[in-house]
Amino acid sequence: MIKNILSQNETMSSLIWKISIGSALSWELSRLFGSEHPYLAPLSVIICIQATMDKTISIGIQRIIGTVIGIPIIVIIASHLNINGWNLGLLILLGGYISKWLKLDQGTLHQVVITILLVFVFEKQTEHYALDRMKDTLIGVMIAVFLQFIWFPFKLKQKQ
Repeated sequence: MIKNILSQNETMSSLIWKISIGSALSWELSRLFGSEHPYLAPLSVIICIQATMDKTISIGIQRIIGTVIGIPIIVIIASHLNINGWNLGLLILLGGYISKWLKLDQGTLHQVVITILLVFVFEKQTEHYALDRMKDTLIGVMIAVFLQFIWFPFKLKQKQ
């Protein structure tokens, strides 16, 4: 029991460090690549960093696919719509059924609709939100996977 508690505590500490380092790195890399919305990269790190490499990669792929599907729906259609709840609901319905038609899982569906919501609201306020969203999502996912990749061998060396 005590060993299990120590293991959980070590896992939590590891997660905190990876999220902290990943958030800082992704923010700065995002700014380096000219993003006006650098908070989107750490958001991807925070969402994607999981207990295992497999889970991190899986969520990262879902996030990228969801973003790639959600952005075109909004950029093409939303420029003709007013920002209100009814139009948002219609866009989410459309994005949801496109996700279902593509046989995407629920995790990816959630990423599609989150992208639709945020791009629908912010693209009209700032011209570069959709592009930054795509670029920063990729940066955040890559940082999350990179940290997992280097963290696990480091953790294994410590235990030996």
